[in-house]
Amino acid sequence: MLAEQPQQRLLRLAQVAQMMQVHPKTVYYWVRTGRLAALTSPGGLLRVRAEDARALCQNAGLPVPAELATVKRRVNVLETDKQAQKSVQKALKAKGFDVILFEDPYDALIATAKEPPEALLVSTHAGFDVARLATALRRDEATRRTRVLAFADDESAASAMTEAGIEPVLPAGDANALAKLFK
Repeated sequence: MLAEQPQQRLLRLAQVAQMMQVHPKTVYYWVRTGRLAALTSPGGLLRVRAEDARALCQNAGLPVPAELATVKRRVNVLETDKQAQKSVQKALKAKGFDVILFEDPYDALIATAKEPPEALLVSTHAGFDVARLATALRRDEATRRTRVLAFADDESAASAMTEAGIEPVLPAGDANALAKLFK
């Protein structure tokens, strides 16, 4: 089940510079050095996702401009249990996230690669090797910054995922612990 993706807002470098009150060359420098992700339009022009500009402000300790403060953050959730889906969705929506639910691991992976969210939450019940998924996402430049979080039932699965670099591994179905991770 692939949910409809929300339309992303793309900004010109000059718009980002004006919002952040910096010179456009500064924004261009951030893009070229990898501090700010940018897309190239078919005409060869650089465009920045509003959510990426907001993330740069937050990570660098800069004030978030009002135009960017309303940008919705997105989390993809791969969970097969309907009750757990509702619980996670409610907790994340309360934190202001757009939540896209998936039951099929491949649909979730394709959607995450196509438009990378802030995080991908995977349940170990989904029948997918979470460690391999995290490794695949880190290899791709577009999804490298996507956090991979996991729900695990047993300690051995949790320790294996922690060794694979998945942080944190949460108790299965604990939506409250998940909500505390996001500010």
